[in-house]
Amino acid sequence: MGLNWPKACQNPYVKVLRGIGLAAATLVAANWLFYRSSWQRNWGATPAERDEPLPGDHHIPKPKLLATRAITIAAPPEEVWPWLVQLGMGRGGWYALDGLLNRLGSVGMASATGVMDNLQGLKVGDDVALWDAMTFGVTELKKNEVLVLYGDENRMPLQPWLKSWSFVLRPLPGGSTRLIVRESSDWTTPFVAFSTAAVGVPWFLLTYRQLKNLKALVEAG
Repeated sequence: MGLNWPKACQNPYVKVLRGIGLAAATLVAANWLFYRSSWQRNWGATPAERDEPLPGDHHIPKPKLLATRAITIAAPPEEVWPWLVQLGMGRGGWYALDGLLNRLGSVGMASATGVMDNLQGLKVGDDVALWDAMTFGVTELKKNEVLVLYGDENRMPLQPWLKSWSFVLRPLPGGSTRLIVRESSDWTTPFVAFSTAAVGVPWFLLTYRQLKNLKALVEAG
């Protein structure tokens, strides 16, 4: 026996809207499950890197989402650092998905393809913009070793969450570098949980491409 929908729900426009709503809910749920998956949250990281304390952890002691990703770059830390320290919109860009970020913001952005001497003076307290109305502050910076970015609801009114983003460089035998990137996120409203779920896949692709592109740029000299 079929379902007896009310007449209003049998209207073709209502059916279309219901279908769109169901598709949107399914997409958000799929994004959320993917964003929560261990594989993407720990992409490239060893179990030891995933579990160890890192700079920036103190900002969000009990995050609702925690991700630790890593990649090995065939160059020493002092050659990787100049690329990290020029991160940001209006600076060296984010080395990933420029087209997507340009659509989300109102300022055109193209990532740098070389080290920019005028952007090497980053210091604690400076702002680093993800895009319009979403800005991180530099809370820790140790040349060739650590860059920690942190944002809260005051810096990110469009996405009122707490987010710590740490970039850690570790020298390896033979002159290579291990780049470890940790993201910690927390929020207090259902809206942020929903929006975080909705952008789960694009955000992972951004960070994945960022690591891959940084590796390629640094190794190309």
